[in-house]
Amino acid sequence: MPAARLYAPSLNPSVMSAPFHEKAPHDGRAGVGCREARLGGVSATVARVHGYAERFDFDKQTISGWVFDAEANDNRDVRVVATVDGEIVGESGPTGSRGDLLKITSQDATFSLRCSRGFTALDVVSGRLSVKAHCDDRETALSLGADGFAAMKKAAVEQLDGVATPALWSRAERDAVKLQIEAGNLSPMLMPAGLPSMDGSAVTGLRGHLFLTGGTNSLVSLYDEPVDDALLSRVDRWMDVLALRVEGCEARGARFVQTIVPEKLTVLRDDAPFDIAGPTPVLQEIENRLRDADFYVSGLAPFEQWNNVDDPFLTTDTHFSAVGAQRMFSALAAQIDPQLVPLVDAVRMYQFRYAVGDLTGRFGLPVYSRIVEPSDDELAAYAGGITMIEKYLPAVGVRGRRFGWTNSTAPSPLKVLVFGNSFFQSGDFAGQLSWWGKHLFSEFHFLWGPNLDWNLVDQLKPDVVVGQTVERFLNRVAAV
Repeated sequence: MPAARLYAPSLNPSVMSAPFHEKAPHDGRAGVGCREARLGGVSATVARVHGYAERFDFDKQTISGWVFDAEANDNRDVRVVATVDGEIVGESGPTGSRGDLLKITSQDATFSLRCSRGFTALDVVSGRLSVKAHCDDRETALSLGADGFAAMKKAAVEQLDGVATPALWSRAERDAVKLQIEAGNLSPMLMPAGLPSMDGSAVTGLRGHLFLTGGTNSLVSLYDEPVDDALLSRVDRWMDVLALRVEGCEARGARFVQTIVPEKLTVLRDDAPFDIAGPTPVLQEIENRLRDADFYVSGLAPFEQWNNVDDPFLTTDTHFSAVGAQRMFSALAAQIDPQLVPLVDAVRMYQFRYAVGDLTGRFGLPVYSRIVEPSDDELAAYAGGITMIEKYLPAVGVRGRRFGWTNSTAPSPLKVLVFGNSFFQSGDFAGQLSWWGKHLFSEFHFLWGPNLDWNLVDQLKPDVVVGQTVERFLNRVAAV
């Protein structure tokens, strides 16, 4: 059975977890506290304990999550114990804090424990493996939540049917060549352009590039979409949504900025193994209508006259390279805070590493991208004051992920809130737009989702709100 990693629900910052078998308010997930337990044959009243077993890493045999016992003198006294068939296989206590838990406690609440033996999704679903919090005479089972339990059941069925997604190569094989990868000893191999991936959702292009062509949005078909009443009606709805965003932000004393990131097929169409004449018709129509809008930042313009030796997209990925993200962020900065443009443009890229991309797995081969990045000292003057103030990762899916930073050494005093997708990500690398945002704005927040959350806007009171989507998502109009 291949190794797998499964994530169960994390904390919804606006919802306190409810007692086990009760529904938590608003979102309907199962909670974790229990009102009564049998201890030594005696019924004892138990104070509510909050927490979730959030992440199960079958490969590393680890379980992590958070727990808070309101009656404990020190939450670090709580012991989280994992058992299989009643035998203790792992134990730990809270060792860290997390920004999204501050509404519940400022004490250490997050835990991670390593089990002495392996376990599977079936073990969790069947109840063979349990995770409980212990403190004094209180014992509480930590829930996965309704969504997490559903995801775990799906994984268990895949394991039983033998259809779990296979790893590209085994851990032993990967470790055996790790030093070769770190040394840059990769072997260029010629493959025919137009070779489809195993699932038919991607193809090989020219110069080593892999391109997404299918997926849930049937990407290639969007380039042939007729400019008819249906398309124009969809564009009209987008215009209405953007007008409401502008109006809503102005009413709250904030500026609104919208951008649409073009597809790799659009930007690097000369490397595609088939003819791509230009942007998809829906993106071209939106760009035409918003050409003079003062809130719109074109995603096409930064890449029209490309003169950099490095490509704006990674070869094995659908996302920006560091220089691509640099060019896109420079365009956003010109609209948000123009003083940042020369700082962004002056960042040099001369540090190299190698990594697989999000298209690699579709081909079942360990194909790597050569990644060019800025060295650590390029924005060092603005890095010293960066503090992450929020990191929220829902276990099922990516929508709802939140990241936030303050930066006392940032050159811009603005507070910026972004609603977007994977092109911003967690800000770990220069290829992610959030990396630039956390270095250059005094406060920078990113929520992964297509719609604006007005409650969050009201809570954070940003100076600037940014909406971002990507070309292939334009066939689904955002709510607002």
